[in-house]
Amino acid sequence: MANKKRICYTPLVMANRHTDFPNNAMTRDQLKEFERSLSLLSPVMVREKYKHLADRCRFLDLPSPRLMQELVATWKLLWKWRK
Repeated sequence: MANKKRICYTPLVMANRHTDFPNNAMTRDQLKEFERSLSLLSPVMVREKYKHLADRCRFLDLPSPRLMQELVATWKLLWKWRK
C-alpha cells in the first residue's frame, strides 16, 4: 500500500457561486432582540417556529445568513430550556 503511486487530479473549473445572493444577516442588536422575543413565547410555539425554519432551510439550495441565524438562535433556546 505504501509504495502505490497516488493519483492527484487537478480541478479544471472552480465551483460557481451565486453572485446575486443577498447578505441580509442580522446585526448583534437585532439578534439579541430576536432571541428576547423568542424567549417570551411558549415552548410549543418556539418548537413550531424551529420546525418551520428547519423546513425552510431544508428546501432551499442555499439558505440566507438571516435564516441560519434565526434557526441557530431558536435551537439554542430550545437546548437551554431542555436542561
